[in-house]
Amino acid sequence: MPILQTLFILYIVTFLLMFIFIYRSNRQETGEENMGLIMVTMVSALLALAPTVLFAIILFALVGSANVVDTMFSLHVDITDIIFFSIGVLIYLFTIDSIIEAIVKYLVGKTSFDHAIILLTRVGAFYFIGLLIGLDQTSCIVIGGGVAIFILALELLFKLRENNRKEK
Repeated sequence: MPILQTLFILYIVTFLLMFIFIYRSNRQETGEENMGLIMVTMVSALLALAPTVLFAIILFALVGSANVVDTMFSLHVDITDIIFFSIGVLIYLFTIDSIIEAIVKYLVGKTSFDHAIILLTRVGAFYFIGLLIGLDQTSCIVIGGGVAIFILALELLFKLRENNRKEK
């Protein structure tokens, strides 16, 4: 249920932002190009679906990876705690992680060592997210490490795919 609530809140916020943007830009149009309020609402509702679906896919991947780690190590963490952990990780990944990744790449450069530093910072961040949610220390470090390794594997596979495209 927390996943649906989170996605609904995200959809409402995205819809409102899209509606404001489209409504303001629509006021500047003249004549036949000007849309009515119902059309602006429908366009906003449809455009708000795209980011919501994207975040839902990412959130389900995070919940799934955390659930796999929980099952592999028999941690017996409640599913609602895993969902709240995944939501916290999602918020972290789209806010602070990009800044930390840019700083690390600026300081270290684009080597294989930067991936190790980013992995360790993510494990630490996910550990603190788990502590904020109320998980015990063992569960925090194991689930945080597992999810961080999962994200690193996805990033490396994406970079490998880009390199293969560039070679062709």
